[in-house]
Amino acid sequence: MTAPCSNRRNTWKDPSPIHLPTPPTNEAITEDLLRDRSALYRAIDFYLTGDQPSPPDELRFYNVSKDVSFEDTQLYVADLLRCASVTAYQCGDQLKGADRAMVFSVWHLLEIAKAMIDRSIECLGMKKG
Repeated sequence: MTAPCSNRRNTWKDPSPIHLPTPPTNEAITEDLLRDRSALYRAIDFYLTGDQPSPPDELRFYNVSKDVSFEDTQLYVADLLRCASVTAYQCGDQLKGADRAMVFSVWHLLEIAKAMIDRSIECLGMKKG
């Protein structure tokens, strides 16, 4: 004896078939990475080339009077760099290991910047004399 349903065909159809998303291809992944890299390069160019717009005066933390001369500005920057250098050196003196090395690398960069400003001040003096 055969099973009563063996002659019938299964005509049931799923009303909502499941569609799984296709996994991204290597080309799509590569395009995403290139787009991200392109955005990174644009951001680096924006911040390093000096093409960034300066903020309006009302948004700046510190404004400089238009009456301050270039030489006075250079002297003031030299003094600020000297203060920052002393501060970095004093902070680094209290540290050990990698933290000390990092603070002293900042101190070294400040000293280089100060030397460049000091040289520009010397050049200004030579032009005036």
